[in-house]
Amino acid sequence: MNKPLALFCLTLLIVNCVTNQPPTTPEISGPTTARPGDTITFTFVATDPEGSEVSYKIVWGDTSSIDWTPFYASGQPVRRQHIYPDTGTYTIKAIARDQKLKESPWSESLIVNIRLLPPGVPEKPAGPAFCTTGVTYQYRFRASHPQNDSLWYQIDWGGKVDDWRGPIPSDTYLLVNHTFDTAGIYAIAVRARDSRMQMTNWSDTLLVTVVAIPGGPPTNFTIEAASDTTVRLSWQPPVEGVPNFYRLQFKEIGGTGWSTVVETSALSVEHNPHGKTGVYKVSALFDSAEYTCTTTLTTVPVATSALTIAELNAGSNSGYGWNRTTGEGATYSMTQAANAANVDFYITDFQTTTYSIASPDLGPSDPGNIVPAASWRVNGIAGPLTSENAPLPAHSAGVYFNYQDITRTPYLAAIYTEDGYYALVKLYGFNPVDKTYQVSGWFQLVKGLRLIQH
Repeated sequence: MNKPLALFCLTLLIVNCVTNQPPTTPEISGPTTARPGDTITFTFVATDPEGSEVSYKIVWGDTSSIDWTPFYASGQPVRRQHIYPDTGTYTIKAIARDQKLKESPWSESLIVNIRLLPPGVPEKPAGPAFCTTGVTYQYRFRASHPQNDSLWYQIDWGGKVDDWRGPIPSDTYLLVNHTFDTAGIYAIAVRARDSRMQMTNWSDTLLVTVVAIPGGPPTNFTIEAASDTTVRLSWQPPVEGVPNFYRLQFKEIGGTGWSTVVETSALSVEHNPHGKTGVYKVSALFDSAEYTCTTTLTTVPVATSALTIAELNAGSNSGYGWNRTTGEGATYSMTQAANAANVDFYITDFQTTTYSIASPDLGPSDPGNIVPAASWRVNGIAGPLTSENAPLPAHSAGVYFNYQDITRTPYLAAIYTEDGYYALVKLYGFNPVDKTYQVSGWFQLVKGLRLIQH
């Protein structure tokens, strides 16, 4: 045999000996819930190792099936629609084959639940909570349907139930104007149903106080530091009516009764609590009627009970910081730059025999060499203090330093943060073996206020 003919025969033999591989197991995707009669789209895809075109056989889980589809390109998603006329649970499976009729394994099952889902319970009604008789107000009602059906609503106005209103598209507000004829307290609730008469429970109630003359509580009650020992309380007028005056009251922490700070027609008051912390409330008075704002404000510092904190090189969390929203304290590792935005102080011995409480920005230069460079806070520390409940020292460069040696236990220190907050730290329970302290903290959420009574 000549050489070219021999090479041709060898090549033909090798090609014929290569085994044709089946397509990959089909993957099925599509909805897992639907309603009877819905047209549902499912996607099937398989890949042939040799790049051959692929056909699919689909079992829908009911009495129907697709024997074999036309051939499609390898890896091309193939979409097929199906309708289930009856409720039930259906299992979809598929198998693929290539042009040489080599078949894949059967796919994993896709379970489809065909059922009529009810609407979700409506949200709590929204609208004015203080109203006057004879005046029209607008209220909002909303519910969602998991299958996007339109909805009908029935409203209970606190004793009087309306007829059904609708249809309203799912997840769309129904706006209803209403007038209260009689003074009193009304509990407004709503329920919904869909076109198949599937009905929800009643929603949470909105309590509405209705008066014969215009009136209501102050709104937008806020607090801020007027100085580092005084506060400014501000509010806005009631939604309706002009009160005779406003009454601002204060209850000291641990106290049982409210004391009147001032009765005024102003919308802002500064108060000096003389080192005390507590809770404030404000009311609007209309002749003999008093309407109190549901919002109360506090200057009581947020307490965090004992946490364990370690010296920088002791292998545990040595950083401690407060959440600016909740006031809660937590410990953090000083070895992670991502914690720079959270730490307000850490414990270190600076590789001497004395332990210190230090500002976070000292970490990268600490002899331990384990704190990465980052935007660590530059905080001030004052101590030791002699009282847990007296106002903290006013911030100044001569009182607050970037570290303080812990000369006794328990040790009380004031912290003044880079962003203007005051806090109190108590260190105690020193463990010389683990090089750890127990730490309790109190954080004043009113920015710039150094009152810390707790």
